[in-house]
Amino acid sequence: MKQLCGILTLCLLSGSAHATTIGYTVASLGGGAYETSYTVSNDTLGAPLQEFSIFFSPTLYANLAVSASPAGWDSLVAQPDNGLPADGFFDSLALNGGLAVDALQGGFAVQFTWLGAGTPGAQPFDIVDPDTFQTLESGSTTVVPLPAT
Repeated sequence: MKQLCGILTLCLLSGSAHATTIGYTVASLGGGAYETSYTVSNDTLGAPLQEFSIFFSPTLYANLAVSASPAGWDSLVAQPDNGLPADGFFDSLALNGGLAVDALQGGFAVQFTWLGAGTPGAQPFDIVDPDTFQTLESGSTTVVPLPAT
């Protein structure tokens, strides 16, 4: 029993310590418009991260637009659709081999109209294999605390 508890503890710790992360910050542009900036960290794939998608609920987001994409990445948005209903998404594909293991890449940003109350928060994401379109990993974006002024 003691060994089983030890093995379970190791599994839980390793699962929580390693996960691809997408951090975000949110800035109000006024009038219900916001911009969210993202930084992607390839912590777990064991291979270059080549594509990811961040999803936007049709009840909370409208008018998505790519406002920044780093060199070597091809980014696009698809609008959320209440009629289907279907999430919108921001998708970015590496054109230069991808994000190396244990590397960070910032410079991704999306502008949108916020339809919810309060401030926009975390969003679901998928890490995708661009050749097979298989989801390699899923998660939720994590807020990046801004430094105190």
